[in-house]
Amino acid sequence: MTSATEACDLLAYEQLSENITDAAVYQDVPDTAPLPMVIIGDMESVPFAGANDPDRRITLTLVVLTEGDERAPCSALQGQIETIMAGRSYTVDNWNLHVSLDSSDAALSEDGSGYVGTTILTILAFSED
Repeated sequence: MTSATEACDLLAYEQLSENITDAAVYQDVPDTAPLPMVIIGDMESVPFAGANDPDRRITLTLVVLTEGDERAPCSALQGQIETIMAGRSYTVDNWNLHVSLDSSDAALSEDGSGYVGTTILTILAFSED
């Protein structure tokens, strides 16, 4: 059986890679990958009722990297992520996944060459078993 985190990872990759325009979506970023890009980042999984409970509250961090001195391309990609994922429910394998937006932030990169956007989603994962 697929775990809740595996189902969320699969959901994020499939939905974003099929629906994001103007950027590639990665789980593992190749060294030579050009910007802009969306990275399926950190995932934290917490059981609802103890360690043996398969149902989870999962926090998924998505990172957007863009180049240039305008925030707009980063914000536009974050808007696409929100439209595709947030406020929706999905079924993946034996999991019912309910996605909500926690936060979205875009900041100038450390070297000033572009923007780094962070979008954090909460996914409630309920097993059908």
